[in-house]
Amino acid sequence: MDIIIRAYNVVFYERADRRVKDWLFMTSPWPLTAIIVIYLCLIRLFLPQFMRGRRAYNLRAVIKYYNLVQIVANAIVTWGIMTSGWTTTYHFGCVLPDYSTKPEPLRMLRFLWWTVVLKILELLETMFFILRRKGRQASFLHVYHHISTLIIVWAGARYVGGGITSFSVMINNAVHVIMYTYYLLSAEGSPRIKKFLRKYKKWLTIMQMVQFTLMIIYSSQVFLPSCPAPLGVSIMYFPNVIFVYYMFYNFFKKNYLHNKVKII
Repeated sequence: MDIIIRAYNVVFYERADRRVKDWLFMTSPWPLTAIIVIYLCLIRLFLPQFMRGRRAYNLRAVIKYYNLVQIVANAIVTWGIMTSGWTTTYHFGCVLPDYSTKPEPLRMLRFLWWTVVLKILELLETMFFILRRKGRQASFLHVYHHISTLIIVWAGARYVGGGITSFSVMINNAVHVIMYTYYLLSAEGSPRIKKFLRKYKKWLTIMQMVQFTLMIIYSSQVFLPSCPAPLGVSIMYFPNVIFVYYMFYNFFKKNYLHNKVKII
């Protein structure tokens, strides 16, 4: 038992970035664990039970403002990460995290923390699906992607808040600006705009797969002998990105290569 307690303290406290030890959601692994457990209970137990015998809720206004918040927030965070290193001192080689309390590294860390908040906010999407009686959209891919991304972004902010790790977060946030803009326009736009967007919906999935490819290629530098970057988060990161890529590719084949489906 002492060995387990010692390992727990080393992994979750001694090796963690001390700069975030008092930040919301970052004090220990338990706030994140509680959020994920509550999320799973809501989408698998309570909300499906609640919706039995009820009509689908019209959440159009809620989703509209949710999309607007996501567009603005992801754009701000993307810009924040970009200007906290990528347009100043970073390069596309092996960039190590800066654990100092200088203004720029702290600014980078704050925007990585805000990404954690955005990933928590994204969990609402599954609940929207269930309340609108579109439970089929709350697929394993959807749920797994949301949970695994939240865990990895949280781990990145807690252990390696900056450097090479921030590239994937920056790219992901930029992609989400495009995605939520598409969702907003496809829901609120004119019939002509909706018809135009419908033809290009598959490119959202392609964009996701291109994103994962860029992430894998760039982040693979951590395994080079010349790159002394921390490997702890990478143990989770690479298998997850490859697995999610595989699931997105299967989704793409099923919906856009093998079958012609109507997508609203």
